[in-house]
Amino acid sequence: MGLTHAVERTIRRHAMLAGGETVLVAVSGGADSVALLHLLRELAPAWGLTLRVLHVDHDLRPGSARDAEFVRALGARLGVPVDVERVQVGPGSVEAAARAARYGALETWAARLGATRIALGHTADDQAETVLMRALTRGSPRGLIAMGERDGPLVRPLLHVWRDQTAAYCATLELPVLDDPSNRDQRFLRTRVRHELLPALEAVFPGARKRLVTLAERQRRLFDTGVTGP
Repeated sequence: MGLTHAVERTIRRHAMLAGGETVLVAVSGGADSVALLHLLRELAPAWGLTLRVLHVDHDLRPGSARDAEFVRALGARLGVPVDVERVQVGPGSVEAAARAARYGALETWAARLGATRIALGHTADDQAETVLMRALTRGSPRGLIAMGERDGPLVRPLLHVWRDQTAAYCATLELPVLDDPSNRDQRFLRTRVRHELLPALEAVFPGARKRLVTLAERQRRLFDTGVTGP
């Protein structure tokens, strides 16, 4: 099954879209968000979707403005309007503050544009990382739910797609992508989990990523049915 059909099946299964919506797509310029935008553009005619892109510039490193220009050019190539919001990241954990600023910008622009859905490019790899981080930092059953396919207006059509699939999709279609150096910044917990902890787990427990994703799915079903025991 092609990636477009797999994503459409996920959208239908989790009632992410009803058809006819305006969807705000969060695009950083990396392979995941570029693939998400292209996939939604492929589905837009059949679903009657109006797509808009928001690129959030966190202004955390030199050259971030060039990323915004990259996304503008991508939007022009795909025929999707692009808006850019430069945010100020607050004090405390950079990861948490940047996430709060990003989600705040997305919610503001969604209201401004009349978008009833905000599409995020989180993949199954992101889910596995999130489950592991929450298991080790929160230690609660609810934390193991991690990210949902749909949380209010937020939808994650790629949550059952692996990162190597989005990279292959972009390469096959010759879609340009950005390499964000912050994804290798060892100051960030997620970076260390992605590049150190998960590979170590996979070396001892092959398939650990898939098991973590399955754990999140099972835990969400338990909470949805009111069962919170083991």
